[in-house]
Amino acid sequence: MTSAHSVHTILRMQSYDVIIVGGGASGLSCAITLASAHDKPWFNDRRIMVIDDDQSDLNRAMLYNVPGVRPGTTGVELLETMRSQLGEYTPASLLKGSVVEWNRLADHEFEVTLKDHMTLTGHTLVFATGYKRWDIHGEGLQPVEHPRGGKSNRVMIEHDGVYHAGTDLYVAGLLAGGSSQFAIAAGIGAQVAVEILSTWAGKRTHVHHVLNKH
Repeated sequence: MTSAHSVHTILRMQSYDVIIVGGGASGLSCAITLASAHDKPWFNDRRIMVIDDDQSDLNRAMLYNVPGVRPGTTGVELLETMRSQLGEYTPASLLKGSVVEWNRLADHEFEVTLKDHMTLTGHTLVFATGYKRWDIHGEGLQPVEHPRGGKSNRVMIEHDGVYHAGTDLYVAGLLAGGSSQFAIAAGIGAQVAVEILSTWAGKRTHVHHVLNKH
């Protein structure tokens, strides 16, 4: 049996192509869209890690107006469905934990530190932590008042309009200024994924799957 210490050691030794901080609507949508491109020739066995502190507002939601989702579905049910969907893709992993600090390393990678002192490194970093708080230490990102939050204590991280907050650094969902609707948060997460995929492909791209016609 693998010990918790051994698991932490293995994770420390691995570097991920994308680390997504936040496992709610936008974070999971971003990860699913990224991982769904695994069969593209330019994907090159890249790996995605989602770090989830289980603080998504979906844990308290009852959904009636999400396109394609059965009315009355709970947010907890939808989160579980999305996690299961992500689990179908081998390039993606999900880690339970809380990120408390991030840093940009000299070799152009990012390092994130979790509350339990575990550290992970990745080439691209996506923050999708919602708009109610920003409590992750690190230089270069300062929250501002959310323009669509409805309350004065809602925050966002400024970006260039296509969700870049810096080189290989992105914000997604409500933290990127999106309104508090599942479809909007998930859509921004998917758009961030498309921006990353386009960088990998070296051209504008997307991920579509079509019916095979005989």
